[in-house]
Amino acid sequence: MSALLRSRRFWLIAFMLAALLLRAPIVVLGPVLAPIMSTLSLSSSEASLLTTLVILCFGLLSPIAPTLAGRLGLDRALAIAMAAVALGGVLRGVAHYDIMLIGTLLVGFGIACANVFMPSVVKRDRPDRLGQTMGIYTMVMGVGATLASGLAVSTMELAGSWSAPIWLWAVIAVVPAALWGIRSTHADTRASTTEATTIRAMMGSRVAWMLTLFLGVQSFSFYTFQTWLPTLATEGGVSHDMAGWMLATANLISMPVSYLVARIAARCERHSALALTLTGLIGVALVGLMWSPSTLPLFWALCLGAGQGGCFTLALTLIVLRSQSSADASALSGMSQSIGYLMAASGPLVFGAFKEATGDWNASLVMMMVLLGFQVVFGVLIGRPTKIQLRSRVR
Repeated sequence: MSALLRSRRFWLIAFMLAALLLRAPIVVLGPVLAPIMSTLSLSSSEASLLTTLVILCFGLLSPIAPTLAGRLGLDRALAIAMAAVALGGVLRGVAHYDIMLIGTLLVGFGIACANVFMPSVVKRDRPDRLGQTMGIYTMVMGVGATLASGLAVSTMELAGSWSAPIWLWAVIAVVPAALWGIRSTHADTRASTTEATTIRAMMGSRVAWMLTLFLGVQSFSFYTFQTWLPTLATEGGVSHDMAGWMLATANLISMPVSYLVARIAARCERHSALALTLTGLIGVALVGLMWSPSTLPLFWALCLGAGQGGCFTLALTLIVLRSQSSADASALSGMSQSIGYLMAASGPLVFGAFKEATGDWNASLVMMMVLLGFQVVFGVLIGRPTKIQLRSRVR
């Protein structure tokens, strides 16, 4: 048993199952939102809170994750995060709005913390396989999201309840919670760090800020187009069916690209060219969507998905590569994801507001082009091979 717990296979299974749960509980709600609204007589704003609250939790609760990991150890903290996802998922499936909100907060807390812990775990346990592991991490997150959204309706119809697909992912979350919990009680597992690095200390690093802003603009763009791409496309002459395929294509292509980018990034010393290439793909998509969405809709979607998925993976991989230790990786992950997801939460609202004010999507797309210009600058700067040096460490 001792040898099994220390084995790479056990670690990888526990790691992949945790990664599988970092997006699935969020997207599983979308396909069954209509019957939820009908059952509980919810307004659109009340229903949207069940999804946007999770993203807000990412931004607001991520800063506490490094401290939690420092006090409990990474394995135990990750087990608690997965347990929160499981319990929150159970409550989210209860046909009572207030209970669903409590469940949403628990899910948001669990995923927010796990988002921060995962790069730190890789830095600690797989320093010799950073590219491969980060590639697996981002790809499995995409697989989880795809499965959750794709199976939600059929699971609901099979069980005769909209709670079934939500509870399914809650049950799955119990497994990584148990695996990391078992691992945390084993004497041979290492503590995450002897000295916790705080986000406050990390904020004194210029490199940390460049990476945070790169991830922030990327997240702003990603969640904006997850919300508005089908609507933008249909108003530009694309059929409703093709608009749906555009979003699906963007999400599907991001998975293999994410794996490839992580492998490339881990082997490179400099990453500026990679950042330029990936942001360039997003730029091509933006120009195409502004010029004529209906001309090459799937090509624009491919460029958008490859660029956004690649930039996200590059940012997460650089969290590991630019940090000096597992503790630093945890603090950097907490800082970048907290600010990044707060920016992301405002993306769909700002994008829609520009359209509302001007009457078409051009102003919104121009805004995205301007932000992409900043992302290019941040990407070039963070692409330089400079590790984070902290002048002070606040306990």
